[in-house]
Amino acid sequence: MTSPLASHLTNQGQLIVRNQALFELGHLVMIGLPADDLATHLLSDGVGYITALTRDFSAYRRLLPLQARLEDRFSLSFAPILSMDFTRSVDGVLLFLQKSKPLMDFWLAMVLSFLPEGVPIWLVGENDEGIKSWKKRLKNSFDYVKSVDNARHCVLLEASGSLQKPENFVLEPWFETFSVSAGPVNMDITSLPGVFSHGRLDKGTQVLLATLDKVPSGKVLDFGCGAGVISAYINTLPGEYDITLVDCDALALASSTKTMSAKGRDSFTVLPSDGLSEVTGQFDLIISNPPFHQGVKTHYEVTEQFLAQSCQMLRPGGELRIVANSFLRYPPIIQKAFGHCETLLTRDGFSVYRAVNRY
Repeated sequence: MTSPLASHLTNQGQLIVRNQALFELGHLVMIGLPADDLATHLLSDGVGYITALTRDFSAYRRLLPLQARLEDRFSLSFAPILSMDFTRSVDGVLLFLQKSKPLMDFWLAMVLSFLPEGVPIWLVGENDEGIKSWKKRLKNSFDYVKSVDNARHCVLLEASGSLQKPENFVLEPWFETFSVSAGPVNMDITSLPGVFSHGRLDKGTQVLLATLDKVPSGKVLDFGCGAGVISAYINTLPGEYDITLVDCDALALASSTKTMSAKGRDSFTVLPSDGLSEVTGQFDLIISNPPFHQGVKTHYEVTEQFLAQSCQMLRPGGELRIVANSFLRYPPIIQKAFGHCETLLTRDGFSVYRAVNRY
């Protein structure tokens, strides 16, 4: 009989439910938990306690009511890494595959640092995310690796007998600092594995920076801030700026905090947000290299909603400036919100768009 919750499960979640007997444990740790009803399902079918980590603020918001309802059985963190001061022994770890292999290596090292001897981990992911290659990769860290199940275009792997035990896992050594040159400006940017354009300057942001010879001073919103490249560049411009950096990714927020703190300026705020959900006030400049990918799939909704709402968050005379792949149909959305849309630069497959709040 199909569970009533099945329709509210991702493909990975449905595969886990097919094998739910494996997860009827006293304490299950879940890393990269998606925004579905899987945790609810597992807690109703034999799991005693779940400790969960998500990097995605939209998933965190979606799952907060579950934590409020079952706080004695479910603990949820929105952070780059999991706090490991467990009060319960760990009986199993379920890891959800992420697109970034460096991020997976980072999280796997974290898991190995607290995984008790003989306790299994499971890795679940979709075929188009590269899950099949992970059977071989896990053998670098575990003595025993097997495929448990394959359905819904997903694979569930099990591994046990860890071959290594990293000690004192901490976040700091995983930050990477790299240099970025944009025109006359040289900057040090710091990022964690899994952050957009980790360790390099992406072409879109490079094209955007080429248009920033003059921008409005005052309150700035950097939407989808990533490692903080755009805000760091604005900080080098003449003028006074009070910058709010927004992202839904806990890894990006930690990276931006590092990048901006190194500049010796304290006029910035780093804010987790699901789109503009947590953003208040009005700004003189809203700037972005907006995200349109989530995992290996393309998603436009968050950015389209951001563009439609941005005019309302600008002061009269305030400016929106974004860069995007030229094939994306963003100008009509900007035109509808602002009444106009100017293309400042098109290069290397990217376009920079500008609009001013004239109301």
